[in-house]
Amino acid sequence: MRALIAAGGTGGHLYPALALAFYLKEHNLAEKILWIGGKRGVEVEVVPASGFEFKKISVRRCPRNIRGDWIGFICGLILSFFQSFLILLHFKPHVVVGMGSFHSYPVVSVAFFLGIPSLICEQNVRPSLTNRLLLRWASKIAISFPQTKRYIPPRMRKKACLVGNPIRPEILKMSREMGRRKLGLDNDRFTLLFLGGSQGAHSLNLAGMKAIGLLEREGVESEVQVIFITGEKDLEMVKGYLNSSRMRVAIFPYLNHMEYAYAASDLVISRSGATTLAEITARGLPSILIPYPYATLRHQWENAKVLEERKAACTISEKDLSGETLKEMILKLMKDKKLLEEMGKRSKELARPEATSKMAKLVCELAKRRKIC
Repeated sequence: MRALIAAGGTGGHLYPALALAFYLKEHNLAEKILWIGGKRGVEVEVVPASGFEFKKISVRRCPRNIRGDWIGFICGLILSFFQSFLILLHFKPHVVVGMGSFHSYPVVSVAFFLGIPSLICEQNVRPSLTNRLLLRWASKIAISFPQTKRYIPPRMRKKACLVGNPIRPEILKMSREMGRRKLGLDNDRFTLLFLGGSQGAHSLNLAGMKAIGLLEREGVESEVQVIFITGEKDLEMVKGYLNSSRMRVAIFPYLNHMEYAYAASDLVISRSGATTLAEITARGLPSILIPYPYATLRHQWENAKVLEERKAACTISEKDLSGETLKEMILKLMKDKKLLEEMGKRSKELARPEATSKMAKLVCELAKRRKIC
């Protein structure tokens, strides 16, 4: 089977696609895998370094207002259709997988007109603009939340398959002791993970720094340690602020081995991107979620609401976010061990650890339509 994957832009689209690609490769389900992405995203470096053939197309993110670069977007989109057409003709894939990023649109559309089966993947509760536009052309849509079906037109719901969001297998395999050892942390302290996503989160970083200072004033610095993933832009700011902190803090701009951080943590403070939530629930971790307020269609709010309603997470809105608010919530959960344990249990109940194998099976079933798999 020859499989073509279109994904990129952010880690939220990239890492589930990598999990799927590695699974197909390691289980000998695909003899060739080709990856299509953009010219500027994280995929440009990560995908070739992971050992997959990579092709670039010119598509750009769709502008969200009238002042955006619509001419550049339209020209890039038109060119991307021609690029996708030539790539598909040359590679002759048996199946195309679009991971929901804007790179998927020209690739999956062209695949439909060439008679190639395709799978689109929706990680969030509310489908992205790209996936909503692709619903009529795609053979199947893999969804991560049962609530997503209500956003799919009734006549197309038969295409939806509840699969979950693929995660890297290392996230499940890493032990707590090994994760803490790898990060140079103490085995006996309560461990907080501040995580702003693959691109960082400035307001979360600010509130997190202040919360750490306030926790020190509460006299818990000998009981608590912190993993702080800042993103590149805020790295020096966070390091400078916490330079004199008495609390043990491990600061990273980005962590390639996120399995260390998840395994080491007792409580996660994070945005509510779908891939982050898939990883948090896979580990059965309790969390404090601060949804990104400017995400398209408020999709991070929709994601966070699922965990909050199941009592697997607490949420703080961006407008209510402050060091004081965060400190109070952290202290409450630290002191109420029973509540923290129950949140972790509820989190684990929401996990779909078999998502990668289920998606791989779906990919092979679609490839059979080309009489191949």
